[in-house]
Amino acid sequence: MERVEEKAYAKLNLTLGVLYKRMDGYHALDTLMQTVSLYDRITVAPSKTVEVHVTGAELPFENTMYRAAAAYQRLSGKGAFITCEKRLPSEAGMGGGSADAAAVLRGLQRLHRMLTDQDIHRIALQVGADVPFCLQGGLCRCEGVGEILTPVVGPTLHFAIVKPPKGVSTKALFQSLALPRKRVETVRCLAKLGQNDLPGAAAYMENALEAPAIGLVPEIGEIKAALLQRGALAACMTGSGSAVFGLFESEEQAQNALLGFPEDYYTAYCHSV
Repeated sequence: MERVEEKAYAKLNLTLGVLYKRMDGYHALDTLMQTVSLYDRITVAPSKTVEVHVTGAELPFENTMYRAAAAYQRLSGKGAFITCEKRLPSEAGMGGGSADAAAVLRGLQRLHRMLTDQDIHRIALQVGADVPFCLQGGLCRCEGVGEILTPVVGPTLHFAIVKPPKGVSTKALFQSLALPRKRVETVRCLAKLGQNDLPGAAAYMENALEAPAIGLVPEIGEIKAALLQRGALAACMTGSGSAVFGLFESEEQAQNALLGFPEDYYTAYCHSV
């Protein structure tokens, strides 16, 4: 049986600004997202129905992969037999569910090529605000709820990722979010990355959700302080947390910074892709 394999790459929010709450209940964002080398492995094969089998984690039946494939089937008549080897942590702010959905859509298009780019983008946004970015990949300024994408070119970046055992519920965090939040300088960060000025860019790496998330999971703040103490140019929570990234000038520095965290913490080195 013909099948295709896709890597569902994680994302990091190098900046994340929350502008205001929209009439539809969502929050308007201005964020700089970067795909990184950590990934889930997705296999997509033709089928008359939609089935999803996952190893490495427990997911609800109607997970992001199922919803993406079901939407594709409604428009094309083509189902999917999907297997997912889960490696990315949940409730981390690294876009694991969105990346999986994007990988399924890419796989289905490779198999069938039945839908237009506009159809795929529409499905992606229906499944989740980060799915359009995960389809695009690379380094992007993302506006709206995250679906207005401006791709940009940046240098290779090296990260140490640390996540405590406790996650953060995105829904709960946004529901309790007090506005307005402090302005986050996404454009200035972009400009410094374009000049290959890592220390300059690091000065603007900030997440407006970090302080309220620390109120829910204090370990986020402890991890951030530890990464800065170990030489990170910047340390910041990604997305709605609870993973924290440290930006370093080299892989060796990032790898060394991961030493000594508790054994039940998720730790990983990654680079931009």
